[in-house]
Amino acid sequence: MQTTLPKVRLQSEYPVKKVVSPQIELPAEYILVEKAGQGSFGEIYKIYNTITKTLHACKVEFKDSRQQNQQSLLVKEYNTLMQLKGIQQIPQPYQLIQQQDYKLIIMPFYGSGNLEELRKKQQNEKFSETSIIRLTYCLITAIEAVHERKFVHRDIKPENFLVGSYGDHHTVYLIDFGLAKPYLDQQGIHIPQADNKGMVGTARYTSINSHLGAEQSRRDDLEAMCYVLLYLYNGLLPWQNFSCQTRQEKFLKILEAKQKFAAGQLEINIPPILKQIYDHSKGLRFDEQPNYAKMKEICKEGLNKSRPYCFDWCAQDCKFKPYDDMNDGFSELASEFSTFRKQQRGQTTDQISTNIKKIQPFKQIEEEDEESINEFPNVQKITKFYQNKKH
Repeated sequence: MQTTLPKVRLQSEYPVKKVVSPQIELPAEYILVEKAGQGSFGEIYKIYNTITKTLHACKVEFKDSRQQNQQSLLVKEYNTLMQLKGIQQIPQPYQLIQQQDYKLIIMPFYGSGNLEELRKKQQNEKFSETSIIRLTYCLITAIEAVHERKFVHRDIKPENFLVGSYGDHHTVYLIDFGLAKPYLDQQGIHIPQADNKGMVGTARYTSINSHLGAEQSRRDDLEAMCYVLLYLYNGLLPWQNFSCQTRQEKFLKILEAKQKFAAGQLEINIPPILKQIYDHSKGLRFDEQPNYAKMKEICKEGLNKSRPYCFDWCAQDCKFKPYDDMNDGFSELASEFSTFRKQQRGQTTDQISTNIKKIQPFKQIEEEDEESINEFPNVQKITKFYQNKKH
């Protein structure tokens, strides 16, 4: 079996490419390579450092006249990332650059793609149960690390998990913290439970409580994680592809389907280990700490009889392995490729100049249930719409 990872050259081998119709400033040593994706509120570009000969990611937020009086979500994300500094599973930003018409963050680049892109490359466009169990372990570990820093992510979805480049391809990184929020105040007191907040996150994966407009906490990240893993395992969720006239009607149908699933009234293939973790997340109180250790132990038990380290995207004779003993998947990798891993991550220069290069804004259309939403629609409108549909 061949690996489904892209054939990635050493980053020092990437040639400098032409920039087409540039419209934003880049530091002088960077050259635009191509658009790499779309975040919850910004655009992602692959850029090349001509000095260090390495690839990096550049996340751009363009000025929106409708949000002139609101805090920049990119600046908010940068501040959150600085508070998450040192977590192995979270890419660390190199620099924040602020200009009048846009803001950008320069970050590490991971070349294997996100979980949605890797899913599409698998047989039947879905992951095996073995890979799902390993992924469950890795995703719990990443989310736990964020929760330990007093934040909830609030936008867990396949596109927000990146896999490291070849040589680092057992590592899964959690990205896009534009919707993240502290769940503890400065005194360590849990935020109060609240309603009428509006849905936050991505409708396809967000928790039932989020659909109902409730304040999110740690349990909601875990519930959303279970929907993500369920999607990656089946290649489709029962609440996809609804035909509706309005976004609100579509979101209500998604909510009803999730409620039926939670009540055991909706049939879908789900690995027993994932079902245990889902039930645990649904049984948590608003301010209750999840039992991360127990959930990871359940995953370990499921991996003992199969290849414990590799995913479906690995080659059958994968030579890159973590330490021989079972670990959390994110500690320092084996010495045979630890140096290679550092090369893949690249380094940034201490001084970044401000010569001008520019990038043209890019428009991308997404399905409504795949789009990240910040407190929309309001729960009062949902309730009223729902009542009207019942009568």
